[in-house]
Amino acid sequence: VYVSLGEGTTSQGDFHEALNWASRDKAPVIFHVENNHYAISVPIENQTAGASVYKISAGYENLARFNVNGTNFFETHLAFTKSVERARKGKGPSLVVSDVVRLLPHSSSDDQRKYRSDEDLDKDKIRDPLLVFVKTCIHEKICTQKDIDKILVAVKTQVDLDAEWAESQSDPKPADAFKNVVMDINQHEIPIPNPNSGDKVVLVDAINHALDEELENNDKLVIYGQDVGGDKGGVFTATRGLTDKYGLDRVFNSPLAESSIIGTAIGMATLGYRPVVEIQFGDYIWYGMMQIRNELATLRYRSNGKWSCPFVIRVPVGGYIHGSLCHSQSIDGYFTHLPGIYIVYPSNAADAKGLLKMACRMEDPVIFMEHKGLYRQGFASSPEPDENYLLPFGKASIIQEGKDVTIITWGALVQKSIEAAHNSELSVEIIDIRTLNPLDMGTILTSLKKTNRTMVVHEDNMN
Repeated sequence: VYVSLGEGTTSQGDFHEALNWASRDKAPVIFHVENNHYAISVPIENQTAGASVYKISAGYENLARFNVNGTNFFETHLAFTKSVERARKGKGPSLVVSDVVRLLPHSSSDDQRKYRSDEDLDKDKIRDPLLVFVKTCIHEKICTQKDIDKILVAVKTQVDLDAEWAESQSDPKPADAFKNVVMDINQHEIPIPNPNSGDKVVLVDAINHALDEELENNDKLVIYGQDVGGDKGGVFTATRGLTDKYGLDRVFNSPLAESSIIGTAIGMATLGYRPVVEIQFGDYIWYGMMQIRNELATLRYRSNGKWSCPFVIRVPVGGYIHGSLCHSQSIDGYFTHLPGIYIVYPSNAADAKGLLKMACRMEDPVIFMEHKGLYRQGFASSPEPDENYLLPFGKASIIQEGKDVTIITWGALVQKSIEAAHNSELSVEIIDIRTLNPLDMGTILTSLKKTNRTMVVHEDNMN
């Protein structure tokens, strides 16, 4: 795997998370840092301790490091040859730091003369890698100036042809603006099967059994996250016993690094795997927001449907466990506004099993929210459906019918709504929407035509 970045990016935590994970697992990754000494206008001495990416990366075991003159093709080629050899032999990742030049401003809106001297810019021009390469090749009699001229003419001709082709293409159709947000599957055409219910089970055990069945069903499915592997099986025991049954290759612990957990799952999903990752608490999913918002949610859309990223993020959410500020957050409101990701939020054990099994088979990413307060509640337990039970997304459940008012709810507030309705003199219809994206507007509108009044009942954070 080849990863390219500038020296400014190495100030980000994701860079060090990636070095650590790759070094831990001896992953065949080549990290290439192109150091042009400026992160837009900020010089490297103001970005990096000791002004050296090479030095600050010294502590990672199994990581080979090369500090090269990036304007010298032959020196750089040697470093990459050694890096590739190490990767293929299973010796681990390599970091190649290339000292390069920046001949033009960072962008068309940037004027680097504001923060770089003429002398500094002139020095970069002398080190132009193309000019250095040509000079070296001619000096070493690898080629002649005539050969170089032929290449330049051919390149210019091809660039002109490609530019003319690009300019001749029509603009996108406005009707296609929402095309390929997710795979075009009509979930409403999928029937809800008979659950063939078995013994009563609590919600967290239904999740465990769903994961067990999907591991058995698909040998490309892997489960990982903080504390999910080994004897612990997750802080809520949702993955208990799965490592013993399927091995450390398929159910394993990750570093405590939410961004990398999600980032690695994105990579694996694009290559045919089906990762199911756990973010231990919803309160810490924010570390992975760049991966979720900029990479995961947009992958199918920005590739015009050519790429897919089928994986599941399991995340315990909500209050009622005395978790205080950093272990009680409700995050569904944020993510429901995010196109490109399905949002699932079950209220009982049977739904949790059917929805999670369906999530493991979808062709797009799913955030599967599990309310911690429901994990072992008796009212959220239910007879367990069998291994064939798959609940389609976007199909709400009418918990009870009524004619005076409609309550639209999900998760832990389904039970609260039932209790409130029982204490009311009104005839209350309660709809458990099950999935926030897609939303079953058909069921909701049908109910509203009958009651003409609605309440949306959900757990939220205090403003």
